Amino acid sequence: MQLTRQTDYALRLLIYLAAHERRVSIAEIAAAHGISRTHLMKIAHLLTTRGFVAATRGRGGGIALARPAGTIRVKDVIRATEPPCPLVDCSGCRLARRCRLEPILGAAMAAFWRVLDAYSLADLVDTSVGKDRTAISFAGNGDGSAPMAAGMDG
Repeated sequence: MQLTRQTDYALRLLIYLAAHERRVSIAEIAAAHGISRTHLMKIAHLLTTRGFVAATRGRGGGIALARPAGTIRVKDVIRATEPPCPLVDCSGCRLARRCRLEPILGAAMAAFWRVLDAYSLADLVDTSVGKDRTAISFAGNGDGSAPMAAGMDG
């Protein structure tokens, strides 16, 4: 399974909000990650409709987490942003009656979701950088930016 760019950006947005613990603008997040503001606005809207983000319009407005980071499961974010996608479609395969691939891959997917359910958004934020948590340490990039999901272009 390869996560879509939408999910990658959604996770970046949520991690940024969790690290900053205040209302921030889409422009601020877009600039911090080098992401199109327009694209990030669409993702923020989706996350708002799914109950992860609260948006405030007008002067002093912006977006913030709708609930504590510790209550937002990584699994729930991915399920909200990824289209349903079975690992394999065995319909029409002549081997389907004797092949055990589908249940094995099903078990692998169940394990994948169990692991993601064990982590919250709070688990993704590096709290070692100080009380304000304005800096986030992301593995893989020396410049502090988030790495792209495996197989994605920047």
